[in-house]
Amino acid sequence: MNMQYEMAKVVTKNQISDEEINNELALLSQKEWDEQCAMLDKMMKEHVENRKDKLADEVMLQDLINVGAANNVSETTMWIAYLKWLDVEYSSR
Repeated sequence: MNMQYEMAKVVTKNQISDEEINNELALLSQKEWDEQCAMLDKMMKEHVENRKDKLADEVMLQDLINVGAANNVSETTMWIAYLKWLDVEYSSR
């Protein structure tokens, strides 16, 4: 059991299989994932900052759903890719 996958499934309320996540992660190159995650990062920061009466987690989940759909992956896979991207992005600063 991949604990990161399990936590992402809970956060996104999605019961996608680990195999499906792995298949979706393989759909894009690292460069493409980096570009999508940078875009997602910018979107989420703007949307959370400018949200009206919505909760931050609702706004973030909607961004994950939207960016994931644009890339034909689930919001769970998008969240996992984003967390991996954050780890690399912030460790290199």
